[in-house]
Amino acid sequence: MSWLLRAAAVSVAALALTACAPTTTPTAAHAPRDCVTDFYESTDYYPVKTEFRHAKNVAVTYHDTYQVIEVKQPSPGLPAEKYVLHRCGTPTPELTGDLARAQVIETPVAGLYSESTTQLAMLAELERTSVVTGVANGSYVSNEEIRQRVKDGDVAVFAPNGTVNTESVIAGAPDVLVTSGYDDPSHAAIRQTGIPVIANAEWLEETPLGRAEWIKMMAALTGDEAKAAEVFDQVERDYTALADRAKDVETVTVLPGQMFQGTWSMPAGEAYGAVFLTDAGGTYAWSDLPGTVSQQLSFEEVLGRGRDAEVWLMSINTMRTKDDITAADPRYAEFAAFQADKVWNTTARITPEGGNDYWERGTARPDLVLADLVKILHPDLVPEHELIFYAKVD
Repeated sequence: MSWLLRAAAVSVAALALTACAPTTTPTAAHAPRDCVTDFYESTDYYPVKTEFRHAKNVAVTYHDTYQVIEVKQPSPGLPAEKYVLHRCGTPTPELTGDLARAQVIETPVAGLYSESTTQLAMLAELERTSVVTGVANGSYVSNEEIRQRVKDGDVAVFAPNGTVNTESVIAGAPDVLVTSGYDDPSHAAIRQTGIPVIANAEWLEETPLGRAEWIKMMAALTGDEAKAAEVFDQVERDYTALADRAKDVETVTVLPGQMFQGTWSMPAGEAYGAVFLTDAGGTYAWSDLPGTVSQQLSFEEVLGRGRDAEVWLMSINTMRTKDDITAADPRYAEFAAFQADKVWNTTARITPEGGNDYWERGTARPDLVLADLVKILHPDLVPEHELIFYAKVD
């Protein structure tokens, strides 16, 4: 999940050493790298150019031997950062101007530390999970291959309690640490050792397709731009086709969410979750809230406006039965959807350790999430679809 930067100058010599040096821990064997072996001047080493159509928080520009990734908001409140991704086997670029102090990452990377499980799902879609040598918390991982590699000690765990262990990252010597889009005091210290730290802030995108398109940013690190374009184009086509199918149906009223730590977080009308509901042919009592910032409401406020919603869509691991729901708060039974047995929760794919694939693969595959929602709200539109992330609460 995505809840875990200011750029520091990194010398070319230090970068060269970290790119080639073996890891200092026996648990992080790097994948093989595909570097240029015969360099030719004036050759474009990026024949496939990435374009971002939906993602607004990331941009890319190209040069013959390197590309520049700009993350416009790497973490809430921080200024834009630029990263130079340099194709290994070609001369290190001479950078000037605002790129003179930018971090330089040799690509394709062979060892990657990931702070967010959403990145793991994107790497899985690219068939590049082998580059993962570190995860923040193994308990949150749903991908079976990576979970097994964590158990076998082949993938390090560097933030098991939510705090990055700087010494663990330095010892693992990854080619890059990819953040979850939140700043952390450890990042500056890690950069100072020569390990690049770049921000993946896909969670700041306001649409499902915008978040999913960050697979192209991950592909820039692994050298899989063509594969990323193929994967995302298919996701976009499938998502758009589903949304078009649900566009003219009679909307179903939905109650989204549940109480958590004393408040009910209700998405505003243009928020990520609201876009999913609209595209699935649903509506909800707070769809007129402007903007994208969720409102923190009391139980009484939600019951007052949302009592009669036809369908209740939850997103919490701990409520898998109606008894679980009423045990948490007996007042939940007052909602019409509860009484009509029309409650679904994102609990279909939870690992024994508590990892939830909805929060992992669901970001990379919004087409599958939308298919689930259409199946719940308008089952006749997708009779062949079997729920993937959602499960009915009985």
